[in-house]
Amino acid sequence: MQSIIVPVNVLRDFLCRIFLALGCDAENAGIIADGLVEADLRGHSIQGTDHIYSIAADLKAGRLNGRARPRVLRETAATAQVDGNGGSGHVGARFAADLAIRKAEATGVAAVGLVCAGDIFMLGAYVERMARAGLVGMTFTNTVPTRVHPAGGIDPALGTNPVAFGFPTFDGDPVIMDLATSTSAVGHIRIASYSSSAIPPGVAIDRNGAPTTDAMEALAGALTPLGGHKGFALGLAVALLSGSMVGAELGSTLKAQVAESNRIPQRGHFFIAIDPASFGDIETYRHRVRSYIAELKGSRRAPGVSAIRIPGERSMQARRRSSVEGIEMLASVWQHTVDIARQSNVEAPAIE
Repeated sequence: MQSIIVPVNVLRDFLCRIFLALGCDAENAGIIADGLVEADLRGHSIQGTDHIYSIAADLKAGRLNGRARPRVLRETAATAQVDGNGGSGHVGARFAADLAIRKAEATGVAAVGLVCAGDIFMLGAYVERMARAGLVGMTFTNTVPTRVHPAGGIDPALGTNPVAFGFPTFDGDPVIMDLATSTSAVGHIRIASYSSSAIPPGVAIDRNGAPTTDAMEALAGALTPLGGHKGFALGLAVALLSGSMVGAELGSTLKAQVAESNRIPQRGHFFIAIDPASFGDIETYRHRVRSYIAELKGSRRAPGVSAIRIPGERSMQARRRSSVEGIEMLASVWQHTVDIARQSNVEAPAIE
């Protein structure tokens, strides 16, 4: 598939102008643009500008508030429930993650539930935010629409329900894990559908429950849970943590809310921050983490493998490279963004 290179500042400015034209205020537009650009910088394009179609549609339909100001509904010293005010998940998640950081710094462990906020997209950004503050971070989100069939079923009944973990190292990049509880993130299926490319076997079933490698059939059917019944159990746990526990809706009720216009869905997300200093000497923690990483990277490699990479390492390398060289983006994604901009009377920048 053909790709282009877009300078980072050009892309961010373009996205900001689109979101302003769609009714966002400057603060919301900037935070949303930052979130999409950050995903693109790391090579996580399925959580980047490619998703402008869904954000634009939700802003136009009144399912997202482009002038949101999150607020705390209830709290204790170590917990909080945050109302995202119907805004973008980027806006609500940044607020919730920062609140978890402040509480964990004061109490050692903090948990924050976020309700009434849109998709938070790349969860790794929020656990990294906590890890850069010296805290272990965890994030869980109940995604919509439902895409994953339960073990033994064929109907899409769960979201891809990703989880993310971030561990500080204190002398380098944090260790970041960010993964869907489905065999594949739905974004990879969506990207494959753009060019009618085949998807790997075992990733999805069609609407009748038969295995398929056709991306369009997969989108009409269901994705498989990661590791079968184990992934189903993990996806369900994520749904319960980031749904009913934090005061958000689940399943068909949430799906119906998302389908409505001029209504903010009651969807939820969950953030945990832990100060490792609460459990022992921080220098000992740092030494053990770094020593174990070195042990893993120094272990024997399989044939043809040049290096063992720790989770998050590839995306950090990609970010540093893209910050200098520009963001590589599918030409089709750029054109789609340009089309959305034109519909809102926003002029697109010239890209060589």
